[in-house]
Amino acid sequence: MLLVFDSPDQHPRISAQELEYIQASLRGRGGKSSTAVTIPWRSILTSKPVWAIVVTHTCANWGTYTFLTNIPTYLKEVLRFDIKKSGLVSSLPYIGFWLVINISGHIFDMLQSRGSLTPTAARKIGNSMGLMLPAVLVLGVGFMDCHSALWGVVLLTVGVAMSGCQYGSGFIINPGDIAPRYAGIIFGISNTFATIPGFLAPTAIGYITSDQTQGQWQIVFFICAAIYVSGAIFYMVFGTAHLQGWACEELVTIIPEHSVPVPVPLPAPLETDSSPDKAKD
Repeated sequence: MLLVFDSPDQHPRISAQELEYIQASLRGRGGKSSTAVTIPWRSILTSKPVWAIVVTHTCANWGTYTFLTNIPTYLKEVLRFDIKKSGLVSSLPYIGFWLVINISGHIFDMLQSRGSLTPTAARKIGNSMGLMLPAVLVLGVGFMDCHSALWGVVLLTVGVAMSGCQYGSGFIINPGDIAPRYAGIIFGISNTFATIPGFLAPTAIGYITSDQTQGQWQIVFFICAAIYVSGAIFYMVFGTAHLQGWACEELVTIIPEHSVPVPVPLPAPLETDSSPDKAKD
């Protein structure tokens, strides 16, 4: 009610620079024109940077759903937390998660604006922090028991919180880098695959932890850490913030009153990959 408006130009606090950027990206015409866009499905589905986002998103969500659905059970069965306290303790990781998203986003934006990091470096560093650090910490959680419950909660809280770096400057905002015009489509594809852990992870965990022993939960956390590391490595190899060649084509806007095609060039990207080989990605 207070922060959402029908269009960017109706927002009372938007800056002129931000408004110009959004309008240039969307190529809107106030509802008085229609836009003919041919979606390059083949290029999208065969793009390595796109699949870097998809794979990383899926790996990250394995950890997300692991903790989201099983933290209360782990606290109760292994760390022996009182059920009345476990509800409050279960919320701590996500409070930290929210804080890290906002703080890391500002830090990486500042480093990019100062020229200390390229967009690609910012994405890879943020993504690696959001996956590798939780992987290490979650391994430590597996060795905690009721005698070290406090340390278990600390490791769990910091691990989940640090995964917020993925959102502050990682794969989650990467579609807007590589293909602004098709960012929604790319994220839709990515999120479709990333929902698979939503039913697969809880099912696997329920099967593994049938007796709720510490050894069984160690297996759960080892699997989670391995998937986190796999996602981080895949993104380091194939991820990029370069605007892809197939996303740089002219946008043709059709004005109904005149039916005249008007080619409109896209705004210059912050970082463009113009090499012939990488343009195919």
